[in-house]
Amino acid sequence: MFDKYNNANYVQFSWRPRPPSLLSPEEEEEILKNLKKYSKKYEIEDQDISVLLSEQECEKRKQLKEEWERWVNEWKRDHEEQMLRDREASDVEEAEQVEVEERVHVTEEILPDVGIF
Repeated sequence: MFDKYNNANYVQFSWRPRPPSLLSPEEEEEILKNLKKYSKKYEIEDQDISVLLSEQECEKRKQLKEEWERWVNEWKRDHEEQMLRDREASDVEEAEQVEVEERVHVTEEILPDVGIF
C-alpha cells in the first residue's frame, strides 16, 4: 500500500537492493556469449507451443461452428414441421367451412289442384 507523507525531512528514496547473483561472473559471461543460441532454442519452443495452441483454438472454433449448424438445422426442421401442422390445421378449418350448410327460410304451400290433366 502506498501512503502519502508530507515530511520536509524526507530527502532519499531507494529501492530494495537486488540479491547477489547465484552465478559466477564467468558463467554470466558464458550465458551472454551464447544468448543467441539460447534465444533461438526458446523461440522454437515458443513457436511450437503457439502452433499447438492455435490448432487447439481452430479445433474448438470448428466444434462450436458445427454445434451452431446442428442447432440451426434442428430449429429449421422444427419450424418446417410446425408450418406443416399449421397448414394442415388451416386446411381442415377450410374444409369444415366449405361443408357448412346454411338454411334459408323455406315455406311450403300446397297449391290447389287445377285439373288441367
